[in-house]
Amino acid sequence: MNQDLAYNSLMSFKTALISALLLSVPAKASIWKQTLPYTDENEPPATSQHVYLYDIDHDQLLYSKHGEEPMYPASMTKVMSVLVAMETLPDPYSTVLITDEMWAGLIEENASVAGFSPGETPTVEELMYGAVLPSGADAVNALAIACDGSISAFVDHMNQKAAELGMADTHFTNPTGLHDPDHISSAKDMGILFREALNYPLFQEILLARDYVTGPLSAHPDGLPMFSTSWPLINDGEDTYTIPGYLGGKTGFTNPAGRCLVSHAAFNGMHLVLVTGGASGTGHISDAASVYSWFEENYEWKTLGNQGDLITSIAVEDSPDVSAIEVRLPETVSMDLPKNAHIETLHDLPESLHAPIEKGQHLGTVRIAADGQTIYEYEALSDVSASHSSLLHYWNAWLRFYHSHRILVLGAAGAVLLLVVVKVLRDRAKKKRRRKKHRRKSGS
Repeated sequence: MNQDLAYNSLMSFKTALISALLLSVPAKASIWKQTLPYTDENEPPATSQHVYLYDIDHDQLLYSKHGEEPMYPASMTKVMSVLVAMETLPDPYSTVLITDEMWAGLIEENASVAGFSPGETPTVEELMYGAVLPSGADAVNALAIACDGSISAFVDHMNQKAAELGMADTHFTNPTGLHDPDHISSAKDMGILFREALNYPLFQEILLARDYVTGPLSAHPDGLPMFSTSWPLINDGEDTYTIPGYLGGKTGFTNPAGRCLVSHAAFNGMHLVLVTGGASGTGHISDAASVYSWFEENYEWKTLGNQGDLITSIAVEDSPDVSAIEVRLPETVSMDLPKNAHIETLHDLPESLHAPIEKGQHLGTVRIAADGQTIYEYEALSDVSASHSSLLHYWNAWLRFYHSHRILVLGAAGAVLLLVVVKVLRDRAKKKRRRKKHRRKSGS
């Protein structure tokens, strides 16, 4: 007897039996999921005391060096001042009268200024350029008083906004960043602040400007020229730092704070915000060049799997209503990762399950790993119940027994068949002898 033919016949019978009971359809699996950080054994070079690098589009921390420890933010504070002004003064073309109050104490503090003169009426937009490009404290104070009537009220507004953004390590005492022991933040908080400010196209436009000239003002009939404190050192040929995809930033400096920079850049599908603080010389710029370049060379935005990708299909035995449970990727999984990272999709899901199966029953765990590190995982749960059929159970049990003991079963069947054939032949022989004997008796 042909073994394969016999087995195929049995399987065909099983299929017909299931179809007769009820048409079976695959079910899908629902899941619990989480994304885990990827830790790189290598680190970019940086001399700044505080470094924090964050992909703002994909909500992924890439590198932190004392990023959550207290630091003095210096003039990076002005990002908050401009953000509050953008929210409070929605018309960028409205004008503000410059008063002596807005200059109070700035000369004594040796603060950097844009150069607006009392009696002039620059626009809100011009003041924002003055606050960011030359880091003008006069422009900041003008925005503060225009927003809330006084510097102190504006500082309260700044702290309220910081709390709203979740800047847990931050407390402002002034809108300019001039040193005060209680004026404190962290590189992480500065990154959070900068990300929020980037939601405003005007802020992005200001950051891109290397220089700017206001419209005619009473003390500056040809306009007040302003120059960026960072762009002259970046991507401008010899003796400047090359930063891939650089989109601008805001510098800061006081003696206690050191040199600081909060900036952003885009390359390799990533949009990164970088904060460097506590540097000396041009360390805040050179560190930005080193960190951005290191990640440009080594990292990229990778899609590891698309929503709906089939991981596996688990056969369901002994059920008339569910034939299989499909485990699929519940969402598109992407992450900033090393360009040469080795990606694996692993799981401990069984090849088959026996009914009954309850809705929500644990099926197994699926992991996506990069260089051996689990960066995404989820627990597959059945989203349907699969009822049990005793008839199918016994039939499947028989098929399993047949499949694993095919030679024994076929041998036994062959032996039975042989016995039947022998018995039939013997019976025929007996009948033939009886007929012959009967004819001999009749002839005599």
